[in-house]
This record gives sequence, structure tokens and C-alpha cells, in this order.
Amino acid sequence: MTHPTPVTAGPSTPAIGTAEAGAAVALYTTALDPRVAVHTLTALADVATRQGWTVVHQAYDLAPLHVPARLRTGWRSVAQLLDSGEAVGLIVPAEQEIVRTRSERAALRAWLQSLAAFAVYPHAGDQRSSLHPVGVGAPVDRTWGRSYALTRASLRRVRDDSRMFLTVLGWPGDVVVAAEVLSRLAENAVVHAGAACGPEAEMSVRLSVTEDDVLLVDVTDPLPEFPDSEAALAGERGRGLMYAQLLGARVTWALSGDARAKTVRAWLLPCDPDEVSP
Repeated sequence: MTHPTPVTAGPSTPAIGTAEAGAAVALYTTALDPRVAVHTLTALADVATRQGWTVVHQAYDLAPLHVPARLRTGWRSVAQLLDSGEAVGLIVPAEQEIVRTRSERAALRAWLQSLAAFAVYPHAGDQRSSLHPVGVGAPVDRTWGRSYALTRASLRRVRDDSRMFLTVLGWPGDVVVAAEVLSRLAENAVVHAGAACGPEAEMSVRLSVTEDDVLLVDVTDPLPEFPDSEAALAGERGRGLMYAQLLGARVTWALSGDARAKTVRAWLLPCDPDEVSP
């Protein structure tokens, strides 16, 4: 007889329920770029392999986090497998990729418990960004920046330009992940500052690489107000900044010297060549 064992995907990895050896699991994530999603699923599959679980399904959605999970095709396929018992475990980077509010979290956990299923959220315990304290570090070695209209139509250009210039700058990190982080910060500026500042407003984007290869991703918009900034950075108000942190970024913000604009900054550490997605 096989006895259930506690989930042990890592010392700081949040988990719900217990798992048996060889348990059938489904992997899920959401992203705006399919390459980011595939990169994440590969990492989740590695978690499953280390635990001795069997991956029976992988799915992702190309959707912002504010889109309810019930409206996402990929998530619905995962939920159906759990409902049918074909999968008894769920591996997702963080619980916030599925649910948005406290009541939704409670409902998700109750549903998993009713199925005797387990869930693991490996990235929710990832503290890599804390290794480089904000405000401390080497001087900037090289940089690139430009301005864009503060509209959704600019977001694709921001992503495309960032991939190209991250390569030009020679940053030794995951360019796809960095471009996704910038995209989330830019989208956050468009959503919260675009309507308030009018159609002629612009945001400034800057990528800087320090002498110790830390990447600084800055998005500046002309709306100095940042209500509930602590809640936004914690992922309790909106989802863009929280998602950037799930990707390994440390996120901060500051007013400009004349208090007429604000800058949201993401810090990303370099990684080993073998860890960079193709």
C-alpha cells in the first residue's frame, strides 16, 4: 500500500494537500509571451521530476492575470483533469496565477480538498531578487532608452524593442523573461496613467546594465500619484507588478525630482548560461 507523503518541493514552497509517489500532475501557467510560458512549464516539469510525480498534462494561457481563470481555455483543461481524477496534483508558479481575491483563494483550496488533490506553487517562495538589495549595487555600465505613446498599441513595440536592445547591451540573463517584465511594467503604466494623462502622453522606458550585470528596467509615466502602492507591489491591487515579481524581479517605485512623474523599477539578476531559455 502506498501512503500519502507531504509535498516537499522545497523548504519555502507553498503547498496544499499531500501527494503519493508517482502521482499524476498537471502543470499550468499564464504569460503574455509563449516563450515565457514554455520556459516556465519546463521549470515546473523539473519540479515534478524531482518529486517523482508523473506529468500527464501541461497547459498555458496567453492572458493577463486579471482575466478570470474560468475564462481561460488552458486552465479549464487542467480543471477538467482534476475533476475527473485523471490528475491528482497541480503545479503552478504561484497561486495568484489562478485566483485574485481572498474569497477566490478559499474557494480554490476548498475545491482541491474536496477532490483530495494537492497543489504546489514553487515560484511563490522564490527570493532570488532579495539577494541584491534595492539602492545598493555597482554603477551603471551601459544603457538604452526611448519614449512611447502611453497606449496599448505601444506594448508590442516595447516588447520587440526590448528583446533587440537587451541583446545589443549584452545582458547575460534571460532576455525573454526580462522583456516580459518590461511588458508588465509598461502595461501597468498604460492602464493606470494612460486614461488620466490623455492621448498625447508618453512613457519613458530605460534598460540599464550595471557593472555587476544586474539589469534595471525603468518605466516612467507622467502620473505622479501611486495610490495603494504597497498593495500594488504585493499583488493585492492589480496583477502586473505582482507578475513581474513572480518572474524573479524586485520591484520598487519613486517620484521624479520635481514630483511630476513616477518611475517603476524592476531589478533582475543575471543567470548562468545553462539557465537561459533558447
